[in-house]
Amino acid sequence: MQQALDFSLQPHAQTPDRLAAGERVATRLKGQVQGAIHTDPLMTYAWSGDASSYRLIPAVVVFVNSEDDVRAVFKAARAEGLPVTFRAAGTSLSGQAVTDGVLAVLGDGWRKLDIHPGAERVTLGTAIIVAEANRALKPFDKKIGPDPASQATCKIGGVVNNNSSGMCCGVAQNTYHTMARLRIVLTDGTMLDSGDAASCDAFRISHAAMLEQIHQLHHEVMADAELVALIRHKYRIKNTVGYSLNALVDYHDPLDILIHLMVGSEGTLGFVSEVTYNTVPEHPFKATGLIPFPDPQAAGRAIIEMANGGVQVTTGVTAAEYIERRALATVEHLPPMAPLLPWLTADSPAVLIDVTAPDEATLLAEIAKTEDLLKRHGATHIELSRDAQRSAALWDIRKGFFTSGGAARPKGTSMLTEDVAAPIERLAEFVVDMRNLLDKHGYDDAIIFGHALAGNLHFQMSDNFAQDGAAAKFDVFNQELSQLVSVRYQGSLKAEHGTGRAIAAFVEAEWGAKAYGLMHRIKAIFDPERLLNPGVLLNDDPKIHIKNLKVMPLSDELVDLCIECGFCEPACPSHHMTLTPRQRIAVTRETARLRETGEDPARLARFEADFQYAGMDTCAACNLCSLRCPVGIETGTMILGERAKRRGGTAQSVARFAADHRGAVETMMRGGVALADMARRVIPATAVEAMTDNARRLSGKRVPRVSRALHSGPGAPKVRDNRQDPRKSGFPVPIAQSGQPGVVYFPACPSRMFGAPETQHGLLDTPAAMIALLERAGYDVIVPDKLNGQCCGQPFQSKGFPEQAAEVGGALKGELSQLSDAGRLQVVTDASTCAKHLKEFPGDAAVADSAAFLVQHVLPKLTITQRLSSLAVHHNCSAQRLLEQSSTEAVAAACAETVAVLSSITCCGYAGDKGLFLPELNAHATRRVGNDIPQGCELGVSTVSTCASGLSERAGVPFVSLASLLEWASR
Repeated sequence: MQQALDFSLQPHAQTPDRLAAGERVATRLKGQVQGAIHTDPLMTYAWSGDASSYRLIPAVVVFVNSEDDVRAVFKAARAEGLPVTFRAAGTSLSGQAVTDGVLAVLGDGWRKLDIHPGAERVTLGTAIIVAEANRALKPFDKKIGPDPASQATCKIGGVVNNNSSGMCCGVAQNTYHTMARLRIVLTDGTMLDSGDAASCDAFRISHAAMLEQIHQLHHEVMADAELVALIRHKYRIKNTVGYSLNALVDYHDPLDILIHLMVGSEGTLGFVSEVTYNTVPEHPFKATGLIPFPDPQAAGRAIIEMANGGVQVTTGVTAAEYIERRALATVEHLPPMAPLLPWLTADSPAVLIDVTAPDEATLLAEIAKTEDLLKRHGATHIELSRDAQRSAALWDIRKGFFTSGGAARPKGTSMLTEDVAAPIERLAEFVVDMRNLLDKHGYDDAIIFGHALAGNLHFQMSDNFAQDGAAAKFDVFNQELSQLVSVRYQGSLKAEHGTGRAIAAFVEAEWGAKAYGLMHRIKAIFDPERLLNPGVLLNDDPKIHIKNLKVMPLSDELVDLCIECGFCEPACPSHHMTLTPRQRIAVTRETARLRETGEDPARLARFEADFQYAGMDTCAACNLCSLRCPVGIETGTMILGERAKRRGGTAQSVARFAADHRGAVETMMRGGVALADMARRVIPATAVEAMTDNARRLSGKRVPRVSRALHSGPGAPKVRDNRQDPRKSGFPVPIAQSGQPGVVYFPACPSRMFGAPETQHGLLDTPAAMIALLERAGYDVIVPDKLNGQCCGQPFQSKGFPEQAAEVGGALKGELSQLSDAGRLQVVTDASTCAKHLKEFPGDAAVADSAAFLVQHVLPKLTITQRLSSLAVHHNCSAQRLLEQSSTEAVAAACAETVAVLSSITCCGYAGDKGLFLPELNAHATRRVGNDIPQGCELGVSTVSTCASGLSERAGVPFVSLASLLEWASR
């Protein structure tokens, strides 16, 4: 068995034997697991990288959703001699979530979130994102202890397996110390739930020999005073190097030791399916400041005093992030940094501080103590703000350093990151020595920052591993880093990122031969076959840290700065369906590399063919990924450009015809939907849908899908005309004649073509509701003549026809500018997508979306006469990019007693007409929406009619426009 699992790693290709083994594993698992299985070149490459600087192409990718799935994967992989690596969010920074064996990806089956009475504990499935758990706990002023900078993306499975900490977590609040219960599956398929007495009793019988081996290890360690002292010293600071040997001295019951050895084991000992945390306080009173110091030594001395001798507190200074001057330079262009710039010199670092307290009086006292401390240590500007928005903005900058610093690297290079820790009392000298080491080895672009209260510093730099000598340079640097941190400072080479492949070669140097031998014995007890993630955490290859390194070839200037961190992925509607933004970029880079080298024409052809559906067709191009990316990379824009490149002459002719005959196209589409509406009145809706689905299959999905949630729209609205016609009067623009303020209203084409679902409230269609509201608020409403066919151009843009988009949208913007008297009158539209797109064209008209206009100019003039008890709210992608969430929620709150924002959806995946031609994208993006609808909720709102249609079908309640609901509420 050992021989079967001994494998050679290659960064860009799998051996034929390994590919064949992957196919056999897939065959064995077909029908045995609930999730998707991939062995094709495109998808396996897409899953070949995590956030680290390593890349390995898996032989097979399988989504697991249950413990039975995990058992099936163990059995199949064992039979074919392939190792198994588990992956949660793939934000791992040390290469522990990549493999050339079986990559088992956590699917939706691990999304349990159960808050215990009083919120003193919370039970979480391993696919829950940390920020999701904390949002659920926030109403109770609680949170979980670990708070990594990637908390908006990283999942609980990775947090447990890496013993992640973070900015406020310190040592005392990591998973190891705040875990109340763990549920695991071992390689023999046995499940152990440490919180279930029956499970523990059964395990003590079935695995008595395993527990006895662990017990023996415990006694050996406790009998060695020198080893006990070493272990206690190593865990006084943050430390994720090797296995959690502190379990052998902190606990006596071998079952407790076993459970705590699992924490930080990086998927090398078993599978974690569920964890229960003891929650920690999240005090509601907080002050935040970014405090500059004259030099690193002064900042270090201040932090040493704030660290309270290494004793973690929940009141007072709970976070202090050291940020050196070079790191500040990468973000000093951001608006929140402006007040600090006058105080920054060429060498002045800053410290981001949080002061927290359970009440206001205590907070004021703690602020005074902190300010006195900062003055004594020479802080050059002290401002501790209680403004929540400023605090969030400063912490967003800090959380984004990994990517913003990475984006500052030269294009085509890989981003390298390490995190180290030293005893807090030596921090002042440690920061200076770290900078000197980076400069010595020529990493001039390196930046340093970190969780200084725990003595933890992060640094990152870049290099191009496609160039000769780069890997050797990195190797020498790592050797000296090991000596500096592990030997000179007796610190941790990996404080919180996990050992992975990056530090596996240096574990023995840090711990010594005796402790390192213990780690190998632990691995043998849990996984004698070396089935789980071999080469991670323990590795006999002294050069493993410089093998299988990523190369980052230039591919598209829109995305060349991407470091493949994965922060974008939770926002993507095709995440876990086809590709994510990170994966689209990775595949695009590999495609560019294959084109340049010419090394594998067959593989290149397969990539280009398969990318059509997985990379382009199922990309909603919503660009919500850019909002998650600290440097704003718009992968959707890259895909739009690729669509344009792939459009042939025939497609261009069709687009040209559609642009020239927009009115006929709109009439035909509205007529088609109306015909389906009529058909459903005489034929069961299921039969109509079956017929259209058959037509879609026969046409190769060229015929649009017609669902029961899609209804014919009202067409152009009727409006009382208080204008003089400029063509008759000689006036250059239409002018309102009633003396009331005028407003130009453009009913977007989706609102004209697609109607809302019927409800018991007798709601008006969107254009009629908008006009009624505007008139009710005292406006004379001006609507463009000949609306049929008028379009902002976004449908052409999304399909890869930028010329037609510019022509069509530019013409509309010109007309709106004329109607608005060169911008004198406000222009409003009723679709967020249209409002956003029209802002991108030149012209005098400032186009507002309905949500922003209604809350600012209409709602204050209305009398609300009736309200719903509960209302669901969807923030579509354009509304998010327009930052309209607060406006939409304010209007919704006026119409309902309770507002429930859909939390499981970012972009709904309807994406214009993709809901008609690729309904699987809409279905996937909204697969969890039912969990967001509160009991008794009757309606939902969205600011785009097509999104409302897709949500009406998937959510189980009708979704209508914001205007339609507000008109009803103010009748």
